[in-house]
Amino acid sequence: MTILFESAIRVTLIAAIIALVLFAMRIKRAAVLHAVWASVVLLMMLLPAWVAWGPKAPLPVLPPERSPAIELLPPPLPAGLAERSSAPSLSPVREDGGYPVIPVIYLLGTGVLLLRLGIGTVRATRLQSCVVPITVGILRPRILLPETAKQWPRAQLDAVLAHEREHARRRDPLFQWLALLNRAIFWFHPLAWWLERKISGLAEEACDATVIAGGYDAREYSEYLLDLARSVERAGARIEAVGMAMPGIGLTHRIRQMLSGVPVPRISRPRMACTVAICAAAAAILAAGTLVRAQSKAVATPKFEVASIRRCKEEPGQRGGGGNSSPGRLRVNCTTVKGLINQAYLLFANGRFRVGLRPPIEGGPAWINSEHYEINAKAEGSVSPVMMNGPMLQALLEDRFKLRVHRETRDVPVYTLTVAKDGLKLQPFKEGSCTPVDRSQFAPFSGPPSQDQIDKNCHARGTKDGLNLKVDAQGMTIDEFSKIFLDTHTLGRPVINKADIAGRFDFHLEYAPENRGVPADEVGGGPSIFTALQEQLGLKLESAKGPGEFFVIDSVERPSEN
Repeated sequence: MTILFESAIRVTLIAAIIALVLFAMRIKRAAVLHAVWASVVLLMMLLPAWVAWGPKAPLPVLPPERSPAIELLPPPLPAGLAERSSAPSLSPVREDGGYPVIPVIYLLGTGVLLLRLGIGTVRATRLQSCVVPITVGILRPRILLPETAKQWPRAQLDAVLAHEREHARRRDPLFQWLALLNRAIFWFHPLAWWLERKISGLAEEACDATVIAGGYDAREYSEYLLDLARSVERAGARIEAVGMAMPGIGLTHRIRQMLSGVPVPRISRPRMACTVAICAAAAAILAAGTLVRAQSKAVATPKFEVASIRRCKEEPGQRGGGGNSSPGRLRVNCTTVKGLINQAYLLFANGRFRVGLRPPIEGGPAWINSEHYEINAKAEGSVSPVMMNGPMLQALLEDRFKLRVHRETRDVPVYTLTVAKDGLKLQPFKEGSCTPVDRSQFAPFSGPPSQDQIDKNCHARGTKDGLNLKVDAQGMTIDEFSKIFLDTHTLGRPVINKADIAGRFDFHLEYAPENRGVPADEVGGGPSIFTALQEQLGLKLESAKGPGEFFVIDSVERPSEN
């Protein structure tokens, strides 16, 4: 449904721009307008596949994010929890047995319209008699005339056949069928209904123009159309088959246009070429473009005074990555380019250590996962390691590796965290009751913390007890607990906190983690994380769809020489 709605928004913008271009260029010939809007129908049907699987081009039109001042680094999680973060296990999706309302309504509407289209198509192939002339056949158009056609004057018969032969030559039944199929897919969008009627009306106008251009009298031809309209009214029936039946829709407008005697101006080749180029460019940009944030140029990012980048060869069994940093100096050991990107862009967020899942990295050539590099850099002054590992390393990658990236937001599987129906069972945190924290863990990044900072991030420990995992955390908000523990170390997918409860609490949780995708209830031990949260903390996890961030590499090159 998200893909359909996004496609509907994109095609609405495309159609609006095309309409403005046609108006500005004064394009009024029915045959040309029919070709343009029939192309929009085809684009509208293909757009969901393009949105889902087609390549995207970033459009930096959104305002840049504002980076807040650099804050102190929160304490890292203890080793017990860090071990679990290295290989998070995915919990099975828990469904409540119900069906989403919107998809069900959409499928019902689509099913009804597809059924009508199928019935009409079958009737068209079996049609033997008709009240008025009709052209049917998607791939092999054929013309059917009523029994009364034997009594028509020769001039009327010739005019009607000229009209219907033009329908067959233009393949109008095929385009009508595609418009009806598009209407069935996008039945919720008014544009799909408008397009179906628009191209049907334009097809009739184009065939009328061909008849008049063939030398037939406009007034007599209009009388023929009115006679056919009266025949349909006397029969008291409507055409259920898929086909182009005379007199067609928009009869009043068509007759007025023919009797006005005002010729439709021809379109010069340069004007037509310009119109096609603008419409095609607008369609391509809006179909393939992805809105991303523009890079901020308001604040100059500090850069390294000297930086050495050297490719290194990792020995078998040797573990690459890591390094050390001190104020003004940065050293990164043998690390892949993907690892460098992760360190520079994703390890830190808004000037501080990222809490929660990091966005997955997409795109880029294969060598960013295999080639390793060592970086030694020196900054002017005592620049903090947080700044060097984040913005300054980003600038180095963009300069020396010609790295270009953007971020995208898509709908992904998430969990929503709410208060269970039995109510919250958390104990409020008491100020000053925090277990002491080793201050030395803060020193490499931002200096020793204050007592207030210790209280805010005072204690988080995970211990194993047989098959079970015990978690104790003090002085955390529900949002911090969900990001630091749930999505990062347990569930492997983002957790959206919808509990809407402020304050800090003590968390004590015991559960049986899943074993390689096997639910906890099947391997023995304690309750699953879902059951434990509800029974022990009064919190409920539910599977849902929500926004997920993706980090996309647009281009990257091997680094320039030192």
